Amino acid sequence: MESQRRPVERETPPSAEEARLMLDRAERTWQRQVANEEIPVLTGPSAAFRWLLLAVALGAIVFLTFEQLGRLG
Repeated sequence: MESQRRPVERETPPSAEEARLMLDRAERTWQRQVANEEIPVLTGPSAAFRWLLLAVALGAIVFLTFEQLGRLG
């Protein structure tokens, strides 16, 4: 018994106008969702602590880099 292959039926791609409408609708929905969100401003002790940690990390990187350069040369 020989099986016959049926051609794969594919959906036709949307026209350029339909694609543009879908993108516009998605963008408007996204903008409505984002419009209601507010990004908190990082102030206070937690922001100062983060800046301190960043400064310590950068200082350690510079120190270790020069220490390694001193060992090599």
